[in-house]
Amino acid sequence: MSPDLVTVGGLTVDNVIGADGAVALRRAGGNSAYSAMGALCWVGRVGLVSIAVASYPRETLDRLASHGILFDGVARGDVRLEAGDWFIYDADGHRHERLRSRPEALAEAGFPTDRLSRDEILAWERLLKERGPEPEMSYSQFRDANPLRPEQVPASYLDARGVHLAPSRPVVLRGMLGLFGGRGMTITLDAGAQLADEPLDAIEPFLAQVDAFLPSEVELRAIVPGAGLVDALRTLARSCRGAVAVKLGPQGSLVWDRAREEAVVVPACPVDAVDPTGAGDSYCGGFLAGLVETGDPVRAAGFGTVSASLIVSRFGADGALPIDRDACRRRLGELESRVARTPSAAPR
Repeated sequence: MSPDLVTVGGLTVDNVIGADGAVALRRAGGNSAYSAMGALCWVGRVGLVSIAVASYPRETLDRLASHGILFDGVARGDVRLEAGDWFIYDADGHRHERLRSRPEALAEAGFPTDRLSRDEILAWERLLKERGPEPEMSYSQFRDANPLRPEQVPASYLDARGVHLAPSRPVVLRGMLGLFGGRGMTITLDAGAQLADEPLDAIEPFLAQVDAFLPSEVELRAIVPGAGLVDALRTLARSCRGAVAVKLGPQGSLVWDRAREEAVVVPACPVDAVDPTGAGDSYCGGFLAGLVETGDPVRAAGFGTVSASLIVSRFGADGALPIDRDACRRRLGELESRVARTPSAAPR
């Protein structure tokens, strides 16, 4: 069975503390899972290319598969990784990360496992920093040691209409672009730290091969240092064969409109964000689906925005299942009525 769209990237198990102190342990995530869910808001089948460690929740894989995620391109690893990353959100929506431990460590340290007060969150974060890194391999190290390879992509995936490349090492991106490029597929690319750490001239070969480049605000400012957001998008547009858009979190996104030579603001959908983890990845999956369907980057950003709004309303990559695509279409219509193609509202 051929998927409608494909996403390529990592699978992780995360521990999350929301801005209100709600705790979610062992939540299945990863940029490929979240971007696949973003695409699934609009199409019936999404093929995944990744590696699932032995400790990745099998019930989550089964649930995703029962709702249209295809795992023919997912290799199964024998390694068990018990220590996951902690994503801790503050009241302003900022994420505190680069902290890792076994989920059981929270209870072992005497903290509640359902909800923490602000003082308890600060104490737990301080304890994680004092403990230092866990001795076992991290998910990032696992991906470095086990890079995704074109050979693991099923032939049926090559009939898809589009593919999203989530943040990965450059060697992985080169291999995947070599495989998917030249087949008439729409290709979107998220920067991640892997590309944001490189100078613009080093990533221009990637930009020349994709139909949309979708960095975050932090990544965009790193790639084009010293420039405002609009000028940075204009600069990237000269190197990218397709669309460029920057993700601005709760402020929505900013899309470069080539026809008008201006940046267009696509606002976020009003939603109670329970878990912002995966918002940017799900936006990218939705953007891919919208670009394939409409060919219009500004409208595609609307698809991505709706996808992100659905994902952040629950914990975990599978939290939004089952997806009501009719409701997504209605929300998209409401959002499109708010989008004005004018540069006057573009943030700097």
